[in-house]
Amino acid sequence: MKDFVAPQVPAVRQSGKRAFRTALALSVGLAAAAMVGAVQAQTLVLGHGAAPGNPRSLAADRMAELASKYSDGDLELRIQGAEQLGSDVQMLQQTQSGAIGLTANSQGSLASIVPRANVFGLPFLFDSPQAAWQVADGPIGEEVAEQAEQRGLKVLAWWDNGLRQFTNNVRPIESPQDLEGLKMRTSQDAVTIDTLRTLGANPTPMAFGELYVALKQGTVDGQENPVVNIMSSHLEEVQKYLSLSDYRYETTPVVIGMPTWQRLSEKDQKALARAAHEAGDFQRQTLIDQTDELLEKLRGNGAMEINTVDTAAFREATKPVYDIWQDKLGDIVERTRKAAEKANQGHESTTGGSSAS
Repeated sequence: MKDFVAPQVPAVRQSGKRAFRTALALSVGLAAAAMVGAVQAQTLVLGHGAAPGNPRSLAADRMAELASKYSDGDLELRIQGAEQLGSDVQMLQQTQSGAIGLTANSQGSLASIVPRANVFGLPFLFDSPQAAWQVADGPIGEEVAEQAEQRGLKVLAWWDNGLRQFTNNVRPIESPQDLEGLKMRTSQDAVTIDTLRTLGANPTPMAFGELYVALKQGTVDGQENPVVNIMSSHLEEVQKYLSLSDYRYETTPVVIGMPTWQRLSEKDQKALARAAHEAGDFQRQTLIDQTDELLEKLRGNGAMEINTVDTAAFREATKPVYDIWQDKLGDIVERTRKAAEKANQGHESTTGGSSAS
């Protein structure tokens, strides 16, 4: 009995201590695992400059929903729109440095870092948004994206920023001569500046957030933007003439900084890229639909006088811009022109940046 009973009591007590220690260790381990899981669920800030209701703003919200869905909740996109984080240039620099996660930005800002991106904006290159998408989604777009990666930026998708129109407060713009002497606000886009200067205007780079007040106060005479940007920012309140020209196209590049991209798991990279592409399909169609609706509204309410420019005269007047950029970028200009020519043949020409106008 002695040999049996004597050791039994301490053994039971020791077993209880071990069980307690084991339970405590398990609890701590589970808590630590939960904390690690929480850390792995990453929040990325997506900055953009568009006003609420603009297709870019709506698509950013859609992308956030899709990124969460496709990553099984691992990714949370926090949207900061309407230039809350600064101008397009500032947001792109913040993305490049990793200060913010990603941005749905402007073509001109990207082109200041990635020169090949300028090719999308050459004057009268595309006859329709669909032709532009075909080129952006093809080998030319891939070539631009490759240069972006070399500069620390990963292009997730090419959203649409529309075919662009002229507005001003001085006179209807029908011929290139009508632009002479007009002080026209532009983005920080070198092709836009060269094009307007070639047409005799006085291009004035300015952040989009400053534009409404500048037009109201007469700091500038006019500006150029797609119809949806004009209307979502209420520029019809401070502009008298809308001249439909489709004179150049712009993408909306959705980019993430390479340091941020490389920190993501392969699963989350695929989820984010898929979300960007699907939100881009939505954004492109929304822009077309809104353009049709807004032009119809403008024609009905008389908020601005609307005319269509002499496209042939403008095409001829802007030919020197191609020579300028051929010298700067080399053969990608001619290859883009040929790709656009082929894409234009497969899509109906438009006026006003819409598929149906």
